Amino acid sequence: MFAAAFGLIRSFSTNYIMFIIFEFLEPALSAGVYSAGFILGMELVGPERRVLGAFFINVFYALGEALLGLLAMLTRDWRLLMRIAYVPTFIFIIYRWLIPESARWLLNMNRPRAAAKIIDSAARMNKSQLTPDARRMLDQALDKNAANLEEKSEKLKEEAPKVKEYRLMAAFKSRTLVLRLINCSYCWMAICFVFYGMSMNSVTVAGDKYLNFIMTCLIEIPGAGLCCLVMDRIGRRPVLCISLILSGACCIAFIFLSDLPEAAQLTVFLLGKLNISMSFITIYVYTAELFPTELRHTLLAACSMFGRVGSILAPFTPLLGKYVEALPMILFATLAISSGIFIMFAPETLNKTLPDTLQEAEDIGT
Repeated sequence: MFAAAFGLIRSFSTNYIMFIIFEFLEPALSAGVYSAGFILGMELVGPERRVLGAFFINVFYALGEALLGLLAMLTRDWRLLMRIAYVPTFIFIIYRWLIPESARWLLNMNRPRAAAKIIDSAARMNKSQLTPDARRMLDQALDKNAANLEEKSEKLKEEAPKVKEYRLMAAFKSRTLVLRLINCSYCWMAICFVFYGMSMNSVTVAGDKYLNFIMTCLIEIPGAGLCCLVMDRIGRRPVLCISLILSGACCIAFIFLSDLPEAAQLTVFLLGKLNISMSFITIYVYTAELFPTELRHTLLAACSMFGRVGSILAPFTPLLGKYVEALPMILFATLAISSGIFIMFAPETLNKTLPDTLQEAEDIGT
């Protein structure tokens, strides 16, 4: 809500300094919104529905991008565009009461009663019943909680000052998770750089810049559909590796197509964006499955933070193209292909239960 307010205020900027201040404040308060929503969605569904959940999230993301391009084409005024974009976001304040907390997180935080209410509510909404095994596990958690509530409450009080430090430092005590975090962070940076860079460079491709941008956004939808079809069949790691390398190959091919018709250039460009879109969807699911519940949001946010380095650098690529026309595509290809190779050394998570503890996360792939 505060991020939306700052974004709206930015549209009334009277000078460049005011614009920059609110340009900084708006993403500073909203940077974790997407990753938090994505993780919540992943933890509210079972393993067999994670990819489908990611598909719907990314379809609406792509539609939002395309809608922004359409509004820009219709308004041609940045102040009006920002007001149209930010005013509807105030409706999300009611999500505090509409969206349930993650049952998995509640169980991990020793709050089985709250988790049971959410699970029972979901079962009623879907007109189904919990399996006997699921009900037995939930009852055992409730019984254990009731028996140990006082003891755990005292323990939590004693450990409360250490919790924050534990969450920040636990990942760095494990060599396996540190290497995994480095690999994922580089992959995030590369994907964000190529993903946003291609969106921004779409206006330099031959043709109408608004239509090019809209098509570059809409191509993410078939990319999400392809992910939905193949990610549960061949695995997260192969999809990520192949899509990154193919995206890089398309970027290289695009360099040599300047003499071909506009349609051919745009087709190759869109194929590159389709593949990097598949990578973007896959890396969210993959990262969420690689780290434990107690640290999942923290480490996904850390990877996303490195990804934002790529997002920050991406807007400069059209400027580089004014000096060396092929340089943006060369950078996109280099980062995409290298990250596709590096990610081959990460473990596969297909059909694996989301890890709840540090040890369970370390055991993935062993």
